[in-house]
Amino acid sequence: MDLITSRLDQGLVQVSPSSVHGVFWLQTHFPSQEWDALLSGQAAFGMDCIDDLITDARQAGLNVEWEASVPS
Repeated sequence: MDLITSRLDQGLVQVSPSSVHGVFWLQTHFPSQEWDALLSGQAAFGMDCIDDLITDARQAGLNVEWEASVPS
């Protein structure tokens, strides 16, 4: 696994890197002032953008722990 996601309250999803590939991918997608939060697993994303983020990571070859939700 390269990135691990965890659902939080209020429709947020926490993203944590779990490999050097996950760290590198995050560093190439976010500005350096965000890296501390991203690399320590303190970053959270809204449901409105998490699917795009996960899709992009998977297209880059990362293994991502994520279950997509389907609105009912």
